[in-house]
Amino acid sequence: MSNEFLDRLHDKSVWAFTKQDTNFEQAVNATCLFADICERDDVNIESYFAEHSAEYGVNTDRHRMLVIAQLFGLITKTPFYGRSGQYTNERPTEMFDMIKDLEVGSKQYNRIKTEQLLKLKIHAIIDTAGNHEGYNVLPVLFIYKVLRELKERHGIDGISLKQLYTYVMTCQTYDEVDKAVEYIRTDASTVSAERLAKFKDFSRVLTIIKNNLFLFDVESKSISINPKFDKYFYNNFILRFDLEALHEQLLRDVDYSYFLYSYQGFDIDLIDEPVSDEQIAPIREKTVDDEIQEQEYQDKVDKVKESNVNEDVADEAYKTPPVIAVKERVATKFERNPLLGKIAIKKAYYTCERNHEHQTFTSKSTQKPYMEAHHLVPIANQKEMWEIHGINIDCIENLVSLCPNCHKAFHYGTNEVKSGIVDEIFNKVAHKYKAIGFEIEVDDIKKCYDVKV
Repeated sequence: MSNEFLDRLHDKSVWAFTKQDTNFEQAVNATCLFADICERDDVNIESYFAEHSAEYGVNTDRHRMLVIAQLFGLITKTPFYGRSGQYTNERPTEMFDMIKDLEVGSKQYNRIKTEQLLKLKIHAIIDTAGNHEGYNVLPVLFIYKVLRELKERHGIDGISLKQLYTYVMTCQTYDEVDKAVEYIRTDASTVSAERLAKFKDFSRVLTIIKNNLFLFDVESKSISINPKFDKYFYNNFILRFDLEALHEQLLRDVDYSYFLYSYQGFDIDLIDEPVSDEQIAPIREKTVDDEIQEQEYQDKVDKVKESNVNEDVADEAYKTPPVIAVKERVATKFERNPLLGKIAIKKAYYTCERNHEHQTFTSKSTQKPYMEAHHLVPIANQKEMWEIHGINIDCIENLVSLCPNCHKAFHYGTNEVKSGIVDEIFNKVAHKYKAIGFEIEVDDIKKCYDVKV
């Protein structure tokens, strides 16, 4: 069986990552340089980087080093999976803002560094050749999951690097963990030296992990879980986060972009040796109350910095199947991406799309008029909209920017008020629906709000 699997692989089946220097501190230094460039539209960034790199402790004068900062989520990427050259449209992210003034090696610095390493995803943000469409695993987590399964179920403490490159680093989804474990457990195959050399040359994932984190013991020919971090990581991350759900939530570019650029609060350190690997962090329960969920979503939208907003990642967000956030006995809750809400508000120039003259207060987070993002077709109807129309309604075409008063009218207004406001907003977004093939009638939207038509 394993030989049949190996025969189906090609030279670029392995997880592809850049060959450039992937030292995290170098990426931070390069981002510091980038952040200090004023009026980027008027500056030749390539020349500027070459002239000032030494001042910032960057060990190369080539501005392409900024690709690594993008890989680590310290600088935005536009388009997200496309080839970018001049960086004039890019900005430092929230994660860079959090780490830039911290002492290298401090506890908080190492926690943020760990979070960004755990966020790395295949296919890589720099896979512009498109070799890894459909490769959506987080490599650090996937490798750990395979190694732990081998140890727990079969008493196998480590694997060869040959097995790592062939059976593990060619997998596309978490569904393949069991397959990788079984191939490794029964491995009696041979891999040509030429194929193995190409796999090692095309991927630098192992180098990234080995040079930045200590979760694994990597020897010249083998890899295993570092026992000093095993229980700590399992208790403080694996038990707290649903890896299957996490994988599903990152299928869209816009969702991974928000995940990568924004603080997720992993709150673990895979660099300093744990004081107690038995300590279990409190598990955060997901809220299911509609009103609480709505307020949490609006809070996240308001706090998204414009530096995290790459509007291109919203393109075609409607095409990807929706992600279930919470299953209940009588209903299913779906994820909503705050970044899409922010893009909708930004596109509306922080005004109410029902009436641009509506006044509101100044937001503490943005220092701009406070607005709320509203899905015209409610997220509560996500399942049926996908089944009937094939549209993920957590998309920019279904989002509008509203002042708090108009937003509350959708939820608490009389039938007459709801009917009138749906008519007004539908007239403003109908052309967007048409552009994506969302053939829904205004009366069907009113039914979503329990308005009799």
